Amino acid sequence: MNIYIKLVLLCLFMVAFTGGTVFYFVDMESRETLERQITARIEKQSSFAIGNIDRFIYERVTDIQQLSQDPILADESISQAELTDRIKELQLKNGMYKSISFFDPTRLRLADSRNLNIGKTHDLTTYWEKIDQGQQEVTMDISPSASLQIPVMHFAAVVRNDMGTRVGTVVTRADLSWINSIFEESMATDSLMRNADINLLDKEGTILYSNTNPDGVLKEKYYDMKQLTYFAENDKEKYHVFGDKIYFYTLETGYLSYAGNNWILLIALPKDVVYEPIYDLRRSIGIMLGIVILLGSGIAFVVARLFAKPILSLTASAKKMGEGNLEAVPNIKTRDEIGKLAQSFGQMANKLKAKMREQDELNIELAAINERIESKYVQINEQKVEIELSKDQIEMQNSALGEAFKEIEKQNKSITSSIHYAERIQRSTLPEHDIFNKYFPESFVLYKPRDIVSGDFYWFDEIVRDGKRHLMFAVGDCTGHGVPGGFMSMLGNNLLTTVVTIGGQIEPAIVLEEVDYDIRKVLHQDEHSENSQDGMEIAFCTVELDTLKMKYSGAHRSLYFFRNGEFTEIKADRASLGGVSKIRKKRKLTNLQLTTHEIQLQKDDVFYLFSDGYKDQFGGELGRIFSSKRFKNLLKEIHQQPMKQQMERLDKEVMAWSKISDQKQTDDIIVLGVRVTSSGLEM
Repeated sequence: MNIYIKLVLLCLFMVAFTGGTVFYFVDMESRETLERQITARIEKQSSFAIGNIDRFIYERVTDIQQLSQDPILADESISQAELTDRIKELQLKNGMYKSISFFDPTRLRLADSRNLNIGKTHDLTTYWEKIDQGQQEVTMDISPSASLQIPVMHFAAVVRNDMGTRVGTVVTRADLSWINSIFEESMATDSLMRNADINLLDKEGTILYSNTNPDGVLKEKYYDMKQLTYFAENDKEKYHVFGDKIYFYTLETGYLSYAGNNWILLIALPKDVVYEPIYDLRRSIGIMLGIVILLGSGIAFVVARLFAKPILSLTASAKKMGEGNLEAVPNIKTRDEIGKLAQSFGQMANKLKAKMREQDELNIELAAINERIESKYVQINEQKVEIELSKDQIEMQNSALGEAFKEIEKQNKSITSSIHYAERIQRSTLPEHDIFNKYFPESFVLYKPRDIVSGDFYWFDEIVRDGKRHLMFAVGDCTGHGVPGGFMSMLGNNLLTTVVTIGGQIEPAIVLEEVDYDIRKVLHQDEHSENSQDGMEIAFCTVELDTLKMKYSGAHRSLYFFRNGEFTEIKADRASLGGVSKIRKKRKLTNLQLTTHEIQLQKDDVFYLFSDGYKDQFGGELGRIFSSKRFKNLLKEIHQQPMKQQMERLDKEVMAWSKISDQKQTDDIIVLGVRVTSSGLEM
């Protein structure tokens, strides 16, 4: 075996050894990195889903606590019919529940929003045991409904009178379809979750949700209790491999004051799906390594030839010179040991022949040239390495930018989804038109939010005071729009319900003054007056239904009134509810003193309540606001038309005005119009 073959084998060994070592460490590091990323991704989805569940339960627990404090339910003197009417009224205001029931302390059903099982005693189920044994004032569980005959989520709360005595229990039932929507959203936004087995279990292992066994909900326990036992004993371990699947374990942690029920979310993914990116990366690295080994092998043959050729040449020359041929001087230009040996042969030849000295000088010059060439070669290699490093960095940055873009896109979808969910919640708080249309069938509400959620709102309710029926209604315009305005509008809606429906106050000016006080109290504006500008403008009316005597009070929201074609503007007080204006700072935040106006309504009277969004809409050829003057003239033109046509005309006019100069909607818009159709309302 000559030296050429030995050098080739040595180079091949070094290439293979180096490539294998690099492959091992790159594969190991990339596998660990991808495992961490995938694990964090699934854990994030799990936490997101269980967090949404806890938030939903917290909101429902808050609802049932508010229902249990209803003074009508706590009144033991009300009749069966009045109790049933109140329960149905609460059902209308809380439309997301399947039904609402009221039981006496012996679990006898006295009222139900769907008139189911009235007069029957409920079985002593889980939530009843907690209530009857005095363990909890408010509780919940998931179980089949005795009245609805479907699995639902029960929320129960004890109702006590002013003396603290338990007078009954109010129970709401929510459909389980919201659990499906939470997990469907996760599967829609994450492709990895589409291959997952998802099971939501209670602390006993009973199935509450399963995309693989939907028929086992509330009927069966999880098929492998050993897995749950393992995670319970190893509570710090969030995932584990059982068989050919990876199981991710998430324990319910609660939300705000809701401590949770120790529910368990178990997500199982096939290993080949989870590790598919790792396998793809390994194949890519293997292909690249194969290419590198092939190129390295070719280079090894070339390099071995370059190293072996001088040695073979020197051996042949030495043999010839040993035979007496002094012309056989080896032409070797390297400066290593082989080159030095060649120079020694040249020196020996120069002593014998002058020509060999010239050859030696030539060899020295050639060696210098070779050194410069090698120096350039080294520089070129260094530049090549720098270029390759820059390329790798650019590829890593592109990859990071791609991941960041995906995360931003995901967060954007999540935020938009949350805002749409907030819009559904806001719309659910708006009152049903049936209550208003029962007394004023000729009426309309033009409601046009600028964004998904609105800072404008409308409110109305019916209440009996001193044996007389009254219809209260209001239109509100909150500071801001979008999400901030939505929060303020829900606050205004809730405060009106608290002051009027629960507190029983019907005098318009007093109602608005109490709302102003409550806003400043809730938002702590008295303590932080220098920072808070949040508030609202409201027009509020009370109509005594038997006599059609209407009382009106407005905070910056006037009332437009038509009788026999004559227009009257009943101006509001120049004051806003809540917020800290310069005037209120000078008065040291004293309470408002508002005015109540009385109007005896007659048949064919027409009046309007509205926010400032309609008159402030930009448009027209010059891009100016619509203005109060145009708004009044438009109402004067259309007020005798049917109310439905009036609403359509108002909507069409404001859209056409903004379209002329291609303007977007400036602010939230609401207009409430009413025509009196009789001289007295007998219902």
